[in-house]
Amino acid sequence: MIPLTVIGGFLGAGKTTLVNHLLSSAHKRWGVLVNDFGAINVDAALIAAQDGQTMALTNGCVCCSLGDDLGDALATIAMRQPEHVIVEASGVSDPWKIAQLALIEPGFLLEPLVVLVDTPALLAQLGDRWVGDTVARQLAFAEIIVLNKCDQASAATRAAVRARMQDLRPEAVLLEATGAVLAEATLSFTPASRPAVSRFYAEAVGHHFPTYALPAEIAFDRDRLRAVLGDLPRSVLRIKGVCQLGADAKPVLLQYAAERWAFTPAPAGLPSGLVVIGTPELPPQSELADQFAAAALD
Repeated sequence: MIPLTVIGGFLGAGKTTLVNHLLSSAHKRWGVLVNDFGAINVDAALIAAQDGQTMALTNGCVCCSLGDDLGDALATIAMRQPEHVIVEASGVSDPWKIAQLALIEPGFLLEPLVVLVDTPALLAQLGDRWVGDTVARQLAFAEIIVLNKCDQASAATRAAVRARMQDLRPEAVLLEATGAVLAEATLSFTPASRPAVSRFYAEAVGHHFPTYALPAEIAFDRDRLRAVLGDLPRSVLRIKGVCQLGADAKPVLLQYAAERWAFTPAPAGLPSGLVVIGTPELPPQSELADQFAAAALD
């Protein structure tokens, strides 16, 4: 039986950052299934081989694209004989639906379900009419709740979030984290009894949040792009992808969530382009494309 951990949480909570940390500091052979393969940003010195669908690391770990069929992806990664498998759930999916597949998939043993939250943004998210139900549903069966980005939240906010988690999911173990850094030992224990498995429920993993792509082949002026990001409506939940900044067209990975953003060096070989996820009130693709085009370098 291969232990399997599902890591969930809303857009921008820090799931991929946690996966990166576990891969970079691995003491075992992790096998990782991810929706957003390009966001895996481990130290380039660790990458032994990469073919667009699979990335093998020098420490024995391997990352694979999740694709459309989780059962097939689990069977494929099991052939590589990992010691532990991680499935990173989409930021708008229900991680318990995915976790149930591990309970019915031969050869796997479901570890505690891990859900990360963006601590400074969580209370607003739960109160939002478009995303509140999704965030609450992600937490409904969590067995470990990671209060991430605690360094960005006041003591009062952290206390309020803890109290809200006690109301929503008192059975869960609460962990505080900065930068999604956790020791792998904290992710394993024997959880309480779980609800019965429903195959129909486990397979219904879709979401209702509109998603589209924006081209980003042009070089952006950093200040203009910051201004565009600062003026985005709250209906824009997440932007992620590679764009180019400055006169030297330096490729950077743009990560936008909860009205905050960051530019980090882009992993080698990724094409330019941005993926946008939002609420049903998301502006039309052409409107956002025009806003971003206005940030182009002269």
